[in-house]
Amino acid sequence: MSKFSNRLHSIILKLPGIFEKIVAGILVIGVIYSGYGLVRQAFNFTFTDYSTYLENLLAAAFNVIIVLEFIKMLVKHSMNTIVEVLIFAIARGLVIGHEDPTQALLRIASIALLLLCRKYLFKDFDFKEEE
Repeated sequence: MSKFSNRLHSIILKLPGIFEKIVAGILVIGVIYSGYGLVRQAFNFTFTDYSTYLENLLAAAFNVIIVLEFIKMLVKHSMNTIVEVLIFAIARGLVIGHEDPTQALLRIASIALLLLCRKYLFKDFDFKEEE
């Protein structure tokens, strides 16, 4: 029973990593599809409003970048990648969103705080998977 229990314990510990890789693979397929849509949208010259066109293009580009960073976070398991995902997500809201100056200032302060945390708190701290 002890060998079976140890083997089952080992399998259970490896399952989350396997599922993370599967999710990352699915997201890569989605990024490829979204990247194709982004290229198609970039060369769509049937627009009438330049600002709406640029806003939609930036939103699509940020979405692809955020998902790429999220995939990196799933695979790499480091604090730096987590902070990068948060920075890109906040920056997307700052660039794309139409909000009042107080919320924009709060987003900028959040990005600055995340950059400070990354520089001073997470120097060599990485998640290590148990083997």
